[in-house]
Amino acid sequence: MAQECEKLTTCGFFRKYGEVKDLACRGFINQYCKGDKMDQCKRKEYSRKHGEAPSDDMMPTGHNIRL
Repeated sequence: MAQECEKLTTCGFFRKYGEVKDLACRGFINQYCKGDKMDQCKRKEYSRKHGEAPSDDMMPTGHNIRL
């Protein structure tokens, strides 16, 4: 059974870029949102530290996306 992040339905990054066909976006989603790097997501870390969600353009790696 495939794993999936518990924040997937509320994640701004996933909501904004989940359907984007860009290969880099698909890779991040497969690794961080639906894969084995879920616990390394910098978006989750940001939310815990600041008490609010980061920008929708912040990738799970912590960098801002540029398409």
